[in-house]
Amino acid sequence: MTERAPTPEQIAKLREELERLRRANAEQAKKIAEQSKEIDDLKRQLGDAQRAGKRQARPFARRRRVKQRKKPGRPSGHEGSSQGTPTQIDDEAVEPLCGCPHCGGTVADIKDHEQFVTDIPPIKPRTTRVVTQSGWCAKCRKRVRTTHPSQVSRAGGAAKSSVGPVAHGMAAEMKDRLGVAYRKITDFMSTYCGLRLTHGALVHAKPRLAARGKPTYDALIDIARQSPIVHSDETGWAVDTRSAWLWVFATKTVTIYAVRFSRSHRVVLEILGTDFGGTLVSDGLPALDPLHKEHGFTRAQCLGHPLRRAVELLDVQKRGAARFPHLVKELLSDAIALSSRHDELTASTMAEYARRIERRADDVLAWHPTDEENAKLAKHLRAHRDQLFPSLYNPAIPATNNFAEQEIRGAVITRKIGGCNRSLRQAHAHAQIASVAQTAHRHGLAFSDVVADWMRICPEREPPIVPTAIGLLMRASEAKRERERPS
Repeated sequence: MTERAPTPEQIAKLREELERLRRANAEQAKKIAEQSKEIDDLKRQLGDAQRAGKRQARPFARRRRVKQRKKPGRPSGHEGSSQGTPTQIDDEAVEPLCGCPHCGGTVADIKDHEQFVTDIPPIKPRTTRVVTQSGWCAKCRKRVRTTHPSQVSRAGGAAKSSVGPVAHGMAAEMKDRLGVAYRKITDFMSTYCGLRLTHGALVHAKPRLAARGKPTYDALIDIARQSPIVHSDETGWAVDTRSAWLWVFATKTVTIYAVRFSRSHRVVLEILGTDFGGTLVSDGLPALDPLHKEHGFTRAQCLGHPLRRAVELLDVQKRGAARFPHLVKELLSDAIALSSRHDELTASTMAEYARRIERRADDVLAWHPTDEENAKLAKHLRAHRDQLFPSLYNPAIPATNNFAEQEIRGAVITRKIGGCNRSLRQAHAHAQIASVAQTAHRHGLAFSDVVADWMRICPEREPPIVPTAIGLLMRASEAKRERERPS
């Protein structure tokens, strides 16, 4: 029995089906190629993450190669960093030219060439023998004793030898601001200063030093509470193997650190107070949302964090899903660039550009992405819509929270090298000393000058000494002591 030949209609249908299968096959091959590339990218990222966790020689190495490095050298108009001609010359040396140093012949047309060499002379500890006198006062009916400005303690007997404020100030700043270990501090003091100390002595002296500086620390908090703009950030910390957080609150004049076991908004309320009237610049930590929802805080969101999130999404999103993070990246990048042009543009032009940014933001946030990660980013930006662009209207408000991140960077490095605290008392002392030391450093002053005021011994009849090294801190401390002094 012979088979019937297919009709032209059947042949056409078979050809259409074949063409459809070919197209489906091509689409599947393309999709498989894209997924294979994505798998290779994920494998590479996983390998980089695993190697980064095991890397010890370069824990802070860049994860990405810089595409275009800055041009070497200083830019045009950059102020030189050389010291110039010293205002004070302590010594002078002349090296005459009596003859040619090569052949010994006579040299004519001799000229002088001036050069200055500034160096640190050998450091030698200076010990002062202080003799005070005591006697019985018939009027007061008690034994009285004189004091000397060089004294830091009235202890006698085996404790009559004490370390001065300069050594204490240097050690405290090296430990709490620079993150140097105690044993390295004692090694440095012994090698270069000729002062033999034990790290145990520095550990026990730290809480006592912080107790004397508590009024100054409280004065810094008072200054921050009255500041128009406060930058806040936090980083992980450890107190005797317990997880904690080190907070930073930085203003134009002061820097405050605080160690707490909480990462909630209550820490901000504790430091800045419930009636804080300034603007809080911070990242998008959800735990801080009650500040503006329940307590009426004025907040400015850091645009750098969602910008980095959008860039990270662009690395993993494909095809249509990459459009939303691309729009967010362009929007936030333009907003950050515009916020730095307050000095270039007039107020009306700046306001018009800001309105354009606002309209673009509304158009971008009108999207409802189906991708889960894109949806999370869109939800966060919508929830903080009114906190995104204050920097476009107030030049004093930055577009990012880089200032707080810079102020906390030293603490991050200290934590990475194991410089956290073993007790809550030491943690509070660390925060207080680091706050005053960093504030003094920002004003170009030595922390040891502040410590000298803290450790000075005064008779009971005189008013308490307030920090005199920093005029701002002095006025704030005096005002605080006046408020606390009984009438």
